[in-house]
Amino acid sequence: MEATTTKRRRNLHPISHYWNMVKDLDDSQKLELIAMLAENIKSATTKTGVEGEEDYPLHRYTLKEMNALLDEAEANFAAGKGIPDEEAWDDLDEELACQEREEMAMAATV
Repeated sequence: MEATTTKRRRNLHPISHYWNMVKDLDDSQKLELIAMLAENIKSATTKTGVEGEEDYPLHRYTLKEMNALLDEAEANFAAGKGIPDEEAWDDLDEELACQEREEMAMAATV
């Protein structure tokens, strides 16, 4: 029987089951398990969230930087730069439709 939901997995194998498994490991096996867990955690925390840009660094903005960005955007808006909201949404809709067509074409060739 395969546990497909979190609740079923917990009922099938409660955390005590895994704890007992770890207690039965010898020290070298525990060290290997810890190394594997650390590597998985490290790779999960370094993901950028931007597909195709592995070297893109995550950046937390300070309040000062965010205020500077907002000031710049407000100055551009006041100067009449940029595009209207409706036009931006239309551009986004067109881009998403184009991506969907490309994905459908790619799926059809496979």
